Amino acid sequence: MNFVRLTDAQRRTFGADGFLIVPQAIDAETVARLTRAGDRLAGSFINDPAEVQIQLRRGIVQEEAFDTLVSNAATVSLVVQLLSPNIHLHSASLIYKKPQDQPMPSARGWHRDIGIAEDLGHAGLPRLGIKVCYCLCDFSAPNSGMTLMARGTHRNATPLSIPIGAVDPPSVVDPLLRAGDAILFENRIFHTAAPNLSRRTSKVVIYGYAYRWMK
Repeated sequence: MNFVRLTDAQRRTFGADGFLIVPQAIDAETVARLTRAGDRLAGSFINDPAEVQIQLRRGIVQEEAFDTLVSNAATVSLVVQLLSPNIHLHSASLIYKKPQDQPMPSARGWHRDIGIAEDLGHAGLPRLGIKVCYCLCDFSAPNSGMTLMARGTHRNATPLSIPIGAVDPPSVVDPLLRAGDAILFENRIFHTAAPNLSRRTSKVVIYGYAYRWMK
């Protein structure tokens, strides 16, 4: 794997926001190859009009096309510098979401990853893992199926506060991304799925890295 140095600006952004966008982390040829493999794995979902969303976990990295992402230099180099070289692939998932013909939800599933807040409380949580979400399609408009981020909430010492009558905190960000872009986010930031109100199926693959001793 070629080494890509984390810039000071990237480190500051990740430290302040809890997430970092990496433009064109994979090229168009790789996006096309991953999409072909993903469409094959999600074939039964694509062909079933009753299914709206699928999240596949088993067998992802066993696919040759997806195996190449495990050590993708443009992103994993940054994860190593933000976390540690002593890491392993903690999770892998392929998520497809069809267009949804429905109003905005009355509530969302805002959460932190890895689930340690239930045992340790929210104050003083450590950074234990970083996920890399690769876009296999454009997310050029809000509510097109991308993960929503609550900017800066990785520093929260309390559960997420949402104003009465709202479904999101004031710090919500709906990242606008292109196919090939990646977004890195750490386990402590509150995040949730956005509905897909676009006219196309949203497609992402997410690889999660964590300390090796967390096996």
